[in-house]
Amino acid sequence: VTRKNVQEKKSVIEFVLVVYIGAQVVNQTQRFEDMDRCLYFASKLSQQKDIPLPEGGSKKIIAICKPINK
Repeated sequence: VTRKNVQEKKSVIEFVLVVYIGAQVVNQTQRFEDMDRCLYFASKLSQQKDIPLPEGGSKKIIAICKPINK
C-alpha cells in the first residue's frame, strides 16, 4: 500500500452533531468527517447556560456526536 493509496481512502462513517434542548432533538443536520471537530462543537454547545422557559424553570442544551454510515 502506497502513501497515495492511503490518502485516497475515504472514511466509511461520518459524525452527526445531534443537539437536544431537554429531551427534544432540535437539530441534527451538521455532519462531520472528523470526529474531533464534531466533538469540539458538541462540547461548546453543551457548555452553554441553560435556556430559561417562559413558564419558569429552564432546560439544558446537550449535544452529542452520533456515528453514522455514509
